Amino acid sequence: MSEFRLKKGSELIQEHLLEQLRGGIYMPGDKLPSVEALAQQYAVGRSTIREALSALKAMGWLDIRHGGGTFVRKYEQTPSEQLQGWLTDVESVKSLIEVRKMIEVGSAGLAAKRRTSADLQAMAACLHRMEKHLEDEEASQHDDFLFHVRLAEASHNEVLIPMLQMFHQKCAEHMGETRRMWLFGERSSTTQLLEEHRRIYEAIDAQDDKLASHRMLEHLSKIEARLD
Repeated sequence: MSEFRLKKGSELIQEHLLEQLRGGIYMPGDKLPSVEALAQQYAVGRSTIREALSALKAMGWLDIRHGGGTFVRKYEQTPSEQLQGWLTDVESVKSLIEVRKMIEVGSAGLAAKRRTSADLQAMAACLHRMEKHLEDEEASQHDDFLFHVRLAEASHNEVLIPMLQMFHQKCAEHMGETRRMWLFGERSSTTQLLEEHRRIYEAIDAQDDKLASHRMLEHLSKIEARLD
């Protein structure tokens, strides 16, 4: 399965808009077309456009003014680029996982309290794909990433969602070789990883915030230990 087919619509739109921003089609201070206009241009829903714009805002490219529109910010090195600058080895990825533990443990607890039936369906769909792609490295990594993003969305915290999207994207980019070494050497490891995600989902489904946080901590701690 190609990388293109694995990406969400919002990610593809985000990449296309980022190309336009970097290429100078939109200059600092310019106002982007409205969400409605962009939705028509890309033939997608408005929520998909908002998700792409939120991610670009988190990367430092856009300034979203409620009721005033979306504007291009003056270019500086973005937080995402700064993060990529030091994410060069296993030790720095371990530091990122430490930050993820601080944030995602709380995110899992919030998701357990606030999740909707639609959130549960989205996470369950990720689990179904993870099970289907146990022997497909690229697809499995994408499914893993997407599960954590859907969990963040279930927290219904607008700041948390783009933050975790950036963290997971960078973590996935730099853990690829390590993941291949410890995970895809044997099917039992992929099955174990699926079970860890399933246990987190079950706690969120049961609206047990303490258990959801505990299972997320266990999951990330195991990833941290595997990197050793």
